[in-house]
Amino acid sequence: MEQQSLQHLLSHFSFTRLLLALLFLLATWGFTQLLRLALQRLADRFSRHRLLISSSYPLLRLLLWLAAILFVVVVIFQPPTGTLLTLGASVGLALGLGAQDIIRNIIAGVVILLDRPFRVGDMVAVGDHYGEVTHIGLRSIHLHSFGDSTINLPNALVLGQAVANANSGALDELVEIPFSLPAASDTALLRTLAEEAAFCSPYVYLKKPVVVLVEDTFDRQFLTRIRVKAYVFDVRYERLFASDVCLRFKLALRQRGLTPPLPAGAPDSA
Repeated sequence: MEQQSLQHLLSHFSFTRLLLALLFLLATWGFTQLLRLALQRLADRFSRHRLLISSSYPLLRLLLWLAAILFVVVVIFQPPTGTLLTLGASVGLALGLGAQDIIRNIIAGVVILLDRPFRVGDMVAVGDHYGEVTHIGLRSIHLHSFGDSTINLPNALVLGQAVANANSGALDELVEIPFSLPAASDTALLRTLAEEAAFCSPYVYLKKPVVVLVEDTFDRQFLTRIRVKAYVFDVRYERLFASDVCLRFKLALRQRGLTPPLPAGAPDSA
C-alpha cells in the first residue's frame, strides 16, 4: 500500500512534467526581464513619470512569480489535495527551522511591496545610509548612494527601523542648505542673496516655494544661521543643486565684500 502511494506521488513528478515546469519558469524569468527593460525605456522616455513607472516593476514581478508558481503546482504537477497539504507543511517546517532569516526577509519584502513605505526611485535614509532606492526584492533592497556605492540592506532590517523618505514618489524633492555667518551681518541682505542664489540655480523647481529661514545660534561665538529650503526638479540632482546654491551665495557675498579677503596667493574657489 505504501509502495503504491509512493509510486502515485512520484507519477506527479515525472520527467515530462519536471521539464515543462522548468521551461515555464524559464519563460517567466525571461518575461520579467523583458518587462524590466520595457519599463526602463518607458521611464527614460517619460522622465516626469520615471518614479511611477520604475516603482511598478517590483510589485508586477512579485505577482508574476506567484502566478507562475501557482500554475506549476496546480496545473502542471496536479498533486492531490492531501499530498499538497502534507508537502506544504513539510516544506514550511523545514524552512522555518533552517532558514528563519530568509523567511523573515521574504515576509518583510512582501510587506514592503504591499504597504509601499517607499518605491524605486525614492531617496530614503535607513540608519546611517542614504541614497536612491534602485531595487526592491524579496530578500533585500538596494540603495545607490551619492558616493556611487550600492548598499544592500536586508528587508527585515529595513522594516524594523524608522525610514525617512525624502520625496515619497514625487520626482521633485525638498533640499535644505544651511549657512553660518557672523551675527553682525545684515540679515535682510543675507536673506535676499540666499533667495537669489536658489532662484537662479538651473536645478530649482520653481513650481514650489523657496523659503529662507534666519535664526541666531552660538558656537564659540554668536552666529546667524541661514537655511535655504527649496525644491530640486529631480531627486538625482540633490547634491548638485545644494552645491550650485552654495557657490552662488558665496560669490554674491564675495562681490559685496561680506566675507574676509583671501590670503595672497590663495585660490579663489568662488
